[in-house]
Amino acid sequence: MNADIKIKSIWESKKEENNFFHSLFSISKLKSKKIATPLLIAKRCNGISLGYSTIKSLIFSTDMALIENSDADAVLAVYPFTPSLKIMKALIDFSEKPVICGVGGGMTQGRVSIEMAISAEEMGAAAIIVNQPYKNKYIEAIKRKVNIPIISSVSVKEFSFRDRVNAGVDIFHVTGGSETASIIEYINYAAPCYPIIATGGKTIDSVELSIDSGADAIVLTPPSSGELFKTIMNQYRAGYNKLKNRLNHF
Repeated sequence: MNADIKIKSIWESKKEENNFFHSLFSISKLKSKKIATPLLIAKRCNGISLGYSTIKSLIFSTDMALIENSDADAVLAVYPFTPSLKIMKALIDFSEKPVICGVGGGMTQGRVSIEMAISAEEMGAAAIIVNQPYKNKYIEAIKRKVNIPIISSVSVKEFSFRDRVNAGVDIFHVTGGSETASIIEYINYAAPCYPIIATGGKTIDSVELSIDSGADAIVLTPPSSGELFKTIMNQYRAGYNKLKNRLNHF
């Protein structure tokens, strides 16, 4: 049996055709990558500028295998641990696309996060991102030290977007769950014309809603390697059982 199973075949079964992964990662006509982003993102998003690149889609992952096989325009490298220079360097050196590096949040602030931001720029990061609890005074300090864009994640409306702008934030990343579209609309009121990245959610409808609300780029979370392997192994078992049944008829 051929072990080189395409991602396309994983999401083709009738039982799976209405699930998130099938609709969100259906293969593009170009078939250049195994995990392809929805074409509507490229068609309908305005994009954000990172250096010389226009970014419309981002893959939220630090998994090199998933990054290698994704056709997203950029990588969002954020994880629930203290930022790591080793991870930053590995992803920037490996990825053939812009990488946005997380440098601070609720737990990592002050001098450590400022030094992380400086190092990220030196290693070639396209931008750095801080989480919602990050203090504005440290954004101001980073702004004085780096030239790459600073992105701020936000998850609620009850937030001073204008203070973030005044501190030096260049782009907002909205990750508000079911409230994402509403937050995007509020930012367009509170900080007009500011670039907005939005997490895509779990359905094509939620991606479309974010774009219609004013998102310039969409972040997509791919299926994990474990989820992909589970489906592949199920196919292997099904194929083996079919072959076994055929042989028993001889």
